[in-house]
Order: sequence, then structure tokens, then C-alpha cells
Amino acid sequence: MFYGCGRPIKINILIPTIGSRGDVQPFIALAQALARAGHSITLASHPVMQTLVASHGVTFAPIGPDIDLAQEVAAILQRSPNIAFGLMRAMRFSFDLLEQSHQDILALCQQASLVVVSAQSAAGKNEAEQLQLPYLSVSFVPWGIPWDDPDRPLYKRALYGAFNRLVALITTRPLNRMRKRQGLPPVGPEGFASPRLNLVPVSSAVYPANLLWEPSHHIVGYWYADEPGSWQPPADLLAFLEDGEPPLLISLGAMSLGREDALQSASLFVEALRQTGLRAVIQGWQPALEQLDLPPEIFAAGSLPHSWLLPSCAGLVHHGGFGTTSAGLRAGIPALIIPHLVDQFYWGQRVFELGAGPQPIRRAKLDPQVLAERMAELAVNPEMRAAASRLGEQIRAEHGLENAVRLIEQTFH
Repeated sequence: MFYGCGRPIKINILIPTIGSRGDVQPFIALAQALARAGHSITLASHPVMQTLVASHGVTFAPIGPDIDLAQEVAAILQRSPNIAFGLMRAMRFSFDLLEQSHQDILALCQQASLVVVSAQSAAGKNEAEQLQLPYLSVSFVPWGIPWDDPDRPLYKRALYGAFNRLVALITTRPLNRMRKRQGLPPVGPEGFASPRLNLVPVSSAVYPANLLWEPSHHIVGYWYADEPGSWQPPADLLAFLEDGEPPLLISLGAMSLGREDALQSASLFVEALRQTGLRAVIQGWQPALEQLDLPPEIFAAGSLPHSWLLPSCAGLVHHGGFGTTSAGLRAGIPALIIPHLVDQFYWGQRVFELGAGPQPIRRAKLDPQVLAERMAELAVNPEMRAAASRLGEQIRAEHGLENAVRLIEQTFH
């Protein structure tokens, strides 16, 4: 709670965010925690996110076009001749979406006293600066936070400098063009982050804080939302879980969203599971899975709360998105990551380095034999299961949301 003259003050906080469900979900958790602390919270995102946000008891406001960004990005990648070109097009599309959301965000900021900005999408940064509102930022990519090591060899300084210039070309330049049209100066060395407070919702056991960061950057621990109390698991899924050994969960995110190769991908996983004899719950590829003759060991499911399902699973196979990675780590089960975009490669390698999963498989290297071998290792390797369990215990003992609220209140009192 904020204090003025010794008395608690309720503050109006706006959290604007554009992106996929995985981008929105951590902010739902933060909104819930800030509301519990007595503040007034509005989470703003694409209209399609209204049901998700409202179901968690968080006030929602629509911004920008009514689209599902995950599906749009999946379609862009599918139409692109290669992954690099596809990523460039996807980022251009995201910046266009950000600009289309500007007037909606600006109107909402006029009713707010503090703005929470995603350091990846920058939604709310320009608008807060236009209205001279205080803002904090949240970074889900800690290795992207700039830092300078005076002992770093010259060749590495040149290499990192070239990389930072490339990142600026891809990200900062489009934002600066937008800022110029909105009457704002170019962004400073802080980039999309707030120079006052940048929260990093990652466990220090997964990514330790860099001692060379500016003091505004804080590792606080992962954020997890309270699931809607009205949700009930499907009866047929409960029966499946009770009818045998704990299954694997196959949850590939955007990899399973409306792609032309959905049938081929679903068939590959079903064949690999047949080879192992393992039980599994598969999320995604629903139309494709309906065309396949699934054995009784495989359950085809839709969207389900990972906080409820993962503790009942033997392991997790996923794409390496931030949210799914953190959910698997919290559950204390090993994970096999099949990365295909940007930060997913880092999270896949990091889970492997921590001993909590087998070596990741690049999407281009997928075949039934390799996949079957890695999934079998995931299900039965005792050292891997023990490492994942220890990591889960440590993460569950952290207080990421409480740490975040405390820092917000201390910084913006």
C-alpha cells in the first residue's frame, strides 16, 4: 500500500500489454497481487483477451484491434520463406499493432497514476511519457538487459556492441519513428525499460542477477496467477489421469496454432508416443488429432490450467515459451523443450543445464525416433526427475509477487 501523511493510499494502476496469452498471463498475476494490496488495477489488452482476464477477477479494458496475436504470428511464420524473414515480418506486425493501440492506451493512461510497461512490447511507455506519468517496466528476457563490463576483452566489447546495434535496428528504430509521430524524443540508453524500476519475474535459481546491471533492475521470482475458482476439470480427463501412470503433457503453444503442417506434426508426436508406450495428454492440434486413430494412452485436450494439470504429469514437452517454462519449473517436473522462436532457445538450453530436462530438439531436427528417445528419458531418468523436483521446491518457496509489490510501493511512494 502507498502512504501519504502516514495513511495508506489506493493508486490507480494501468497495465497495458499486447501479445499472446503467454504475454498476458504474468500480468494477470501481477494485477491480482496489486489488487490484494489494495490498489485499483486495470489490465488492457486485445479484446479477445477479455474472457481470460475477467475470469481471473481482474478489471479489463480493450485496446487495439480484436485479434489473436499468437495465431497471427503463426500464420506470418507459415507464409515466410525462412525463420529470420518471418521474425522480421512478425515484429513489424507487432509494432503496427502497438501504434494502432496508441489512442486507446493514451485514453486509459489519463485515468491512471502509474503505468506498468512490458520491456518487450513497450506498450504504455510512450503514452506515460506523453502524459508525464510515472511508469515501471517488466522484462521477461533478462539476458537482454544492457550492462557494461570494464574487464571485458576489446573483441567482446566490439561483438556485443554490434549485437546491440542490430537489436536497436530491429526494435528501437521502429519505436523511435512512432515516438517522433507522437511528438516524443528518441528513447534513451534504457531502451524500453524504466530507468526507475524494472522488474524481472524470473527465479534467481534459473537466472541469477547480474551484478553489473544498473540498480533499477531486480530479479524478483516468478509470478503465478490464482486460477478462477469456478473452473472444474473435465470428467473424462479426470478418468484418464486416474486410469494409469502419470502422463506426459505435450503443449506446443504457437507450434500447434492453425499451421498447415498440423496433421504432419501431430502424426509425428503420436508415432513417437506409440514407440515409447508412454501415456500423454496433448494440447493443441485438435482438428488434426480428430483425423488420427489415437490409442487409449493418448488424451486430446484443449486449454487447461497448467497449475492444476502439471503436478499430475510425469513430464512436460513444450515450445519453451516464458510462461510454460515457468509453470513446468514450479511443478517440479522435467521438461523437454522444442524451441522455434527467439528466447525459447535460451530457456531450452537453461533447463538442460540445470539438469531438469534432456537436450532440447530444434524443430527442424524433429523425427519420431529422436523424439521417442528424449521423451522416454524425460519420463524415467531419476537424476533428471530429482533435479526438477529440487528446483520446483526452491521456486515454490520464493515470493515473486510479494517482492514485486514491495518494490513498486517502495519506489513509487
